[in-house]
Amino acid sequence: MPQGAYRGAGGIATIKVSNLLVCRPDLSPAVADALTRLLIQRAGALVPEPVVGTQYLDVRGLIGTGRVPLHPGAARAYRSLHG
Repeated sequence: MPQGAYRGAGGIATIKVSNLLVCRPDLSPAVADALTRLLIQRAGALVPEPVVGTQYLDVRGLIGTGRVPLHPGAARAYRSLHG
């Protein structure tokens, strides 16, 4: 991240920046489950060819949401696929 990119933040080197797909708490657990399964099972197909190697969907990173809790449907899908 270059110096001055964000007000009050100095420049720092990064190795990964996470993006969160955020939903409303009342999203159907079945929909959250299905979407999570899609992201996990099709991760390789969802990264555009020009950015392969610089961007990726790492299945381990799908649960790295910091302080944002996983939707119960997403947590259920991840547990059923990865224990």
